[in-house]
Order: sequence, then structure tokens, then C-alpha cells
Amino acid sequence: MIDAVGYAQALYDLAAERGTEDRVRKELQIICQAVQAQPEYMNLMDSPAVGRQEKCELLLQVIAGVEEMLRNFLCILCEKRSFHCLPACTAAYEKIYDTAHGILRATAFTATPMVKRQHQALSKKLSQMTGKTVELENVVDPTLIGGIRLRYEGVQLDDSIQSRLEILRRSLAQTIV
Repeated sequence: MIDAVGYAQALYDLAAERGTEDRVRKELQIICQAVQAQPEYMNLMDSPAVGRQEKCELLLQVIAGVEEMLRNFLCILCEKRSFHCLPACTAAYEKIYDTAHGILRATAFTATPMVKRQHQALSKKLSQMTGKTVELENVVDPTLIGGIRLRYEGVQLDDSIQSRLEILRRSLAQTIV
């Protein structure tokens, strides 16, 4: 098994040297999504029954238009029978990219979809708090009843009605009557 973070860092460093880190990121995302949609293809690329040269040729036919260093990277994964690590490499590349570009990915869980104004206000507030460019995703979770649960960089802030009710329940349970 390969070190996905190490491989992603090497790919990012090469792409940054050439000023193509954004293109590589986009192409890597597209390829990863396509491969995950076709698990048989991933199995084929890791199969010892197919020769390494043949795997690379098959791969290069499919990804002929992508950045050369990315083609080489994917061939290396095939040669090492580690093509199944592509999703991990992609996730690591995105984290490295985000760190280098000051991007914060956050998820806001709400009972109903946020309106544009709410989305913008929350993004702006997070940006002010962190000093980073915020890419905010809104996920609807009807179990929240109302309020918001926010996750970013391993932090979870919970200001949902469900959370408030739980705090009230605990408080009442501890009250001596």
C-alpha cells in the first residue's frame, strides 16, 4: 500500500512548480469520480492478471487529454497495483491544495435549505473568523428541527434546536425538586 498523502504531496509540488495545480486538481476530481462510478475499472487497474504495460496503455487511452504529470502519476499507481488508492490520493491532494490556497471547506447542516443571503452571511462570518476563503456546503438534515450544526477542520459547532433541547433535558434532569 502506498502513502497517499506523500504521493499527493509529490503531485502537488510538481503541479505547483509548473503552475498547473488548479488544472491537476480539477482533472484528478473528474477522473476519481469516473473511476468510483465504475468499480470494475478500478479492479482491472489493480489486477495482477493484466500486465503493467497493458494497464498503462488502457489508462492512457481513456485520459489522453489530461496533464502529463497526472497521466504519469496514474500510471505509477497502476504499476504499483495501488489504483484503489486514487480516492485517498485525491482527498489528500485537495487538502494540500486548500491549505496552500487558504481555502476552508465547511458544511452547514440545517433543517431546511439555506437561502442565498444566509449562505453568504455564514460564509462571510466564517471567513472573518478564520481568515480563509470559505467554500460552504449546505446539507439538509430534517432531524435538526431548526437551527444549524456547522463542521469545518475537525470543529463542530452545534446551535440546533435539537442540541438546545438536549442541554435543557440534561439541566432539568439534574435539578433537585
